[in-house]
Amino acid sequence: MDEMQNKRASIIVIALIVVLVGFIVFVSFTYGKGFLTGKHIYESPSGDQFTFIENKVGELTLYDLQVYTEQSGVEHLYQIPLRNLPKDVKIVSFEDGIQKKVLESRGVFITLDPNLKAQATLGAIEIASVIGTAEFGVFKIPTQGAFIEKTDIDYPVKTCDDAKDGVSVVLLKLGDKNKVYSQGDCIIVEGDSYDNLLKSSERLIFGLFNVL
Repeated sequence: MDEMQNKRASIIVIALIVVLVGFIVFVSFTYGKGFLTGKHIYESPSGDQFTFIENKVGELTLYDLQVYTEQSGVEHLYQIPLRNLPKDVKIVSFEDGIQKKVLESRGVFITLDPNLKAQATLGAIEIASVIGTAEFGVFKIPTQGAFIEKTDIDYPVKTCDDAKDGVSVVLLKLGDKNKVYSQGDCIIVEGDSYDNLLKSSERLIFGLFNVL
């Protein structure tokens, strides 16, 4: 299989993962129907308490972060399914000011190398589901996926160089560290393995809500 075929296969797998995660999100909203397996209360450094509802979906354990927001005077509950609890992502360093850079953006591109394994897209999907404009998105920032290089489909190509004019880029990458940091308006989410890349992605989510 040549490089172009590999990329096409990766894109197909990504589409399947989007469907899978959509199903997981749906299941998380039904946690009171037999999937509930526990509850975790976490106190943030500022003293705020956050509740995580533990659910089992087959062999997969998810932790639904309970977030309340007010819209037009009405309180809404968002349940955000994650793979890790706060204690699990403390290996990831987090740069001060990242939250402000993301939440003050007028748009966000979440980008990654198309040659990475499909597992790398899980963190991108989780971040997009939190900050994006979908019904289950909390922050309602226009958000779009991208790759760092051109592929054989019509898909945006975005790198850190495109983070400007109020539009942020979130780059997910494999490296030798576990950290969330920035270069200008580009937020870099780095992990030294696919599992730790997901932890770094969820560390970013926790940072957006001031959980950690």
